Amino acid sequence: MKNSTISDYFNTICEFRQAHPVVKCQPLRTNDPGIMTVREALNGLKEILENKYEKFKGMALSAEISRGITNLPHVLYACILPPGQLVPNGIYTVICFDLLGRGALVGCVESKVTSKGLVTVQRKKKPGLLPIDVDGASERTKYNNVFVNPKEFYYPLENSEMLERHIAESLGLALSLLTLSISTKALTEVKK
Repeated sequence: MKNSTISDYFNTICEFRQAHPVVKCQPLRTNDPGIMTVREALNGLKEILENKYEKFKGMALSAEISRGITNLPHVLYACILPPGQLVPNGIYTVICFDLLGRGALVGCVESKVTSKGLVTVQRKKKPGLLPIDVDGASERTKYNNVFVNPKEFYYPLENSEMLERHIAESLGLALSLLTLSISTKALTEVKK
């Protein structure tokens, strides 16, 4: 998939999920040769994100993708991480792909594992599927309600301009929230 664009990788990941939707108790093994196309697409997307957002507002950013140890995760994602932020403990920007391949949810998030106390949008209030659903099987992988500024992007993505604009806005928001968080923490320490 050399010379592929964000749209190409986005669409390939959605097509994979359409062909292999998440089915309860039927995981896809990470060593299954059938998942090579999605692995390549995720790695290609990671490479594009790392190159495009290597330096953002003077900060070096990094990218991470969903991997899975034994099973392919239900929710496939690509994260752009500010310095010092980790997927299980941080504030960052993410592209989370829908369980059925209908598109992706994109925006600034707080880690599901370690909440940072951000005001997030409660997208899912009751059982059932959303138009773009990014809740995995376990409580630790239910991502619908961790977004500060969620925006849905649907398959097929023909032009990535709006997606890239929302990614940049989300990165700016993540950096602002991190700065605010650090300032609040410093003030709390001074008051002690």
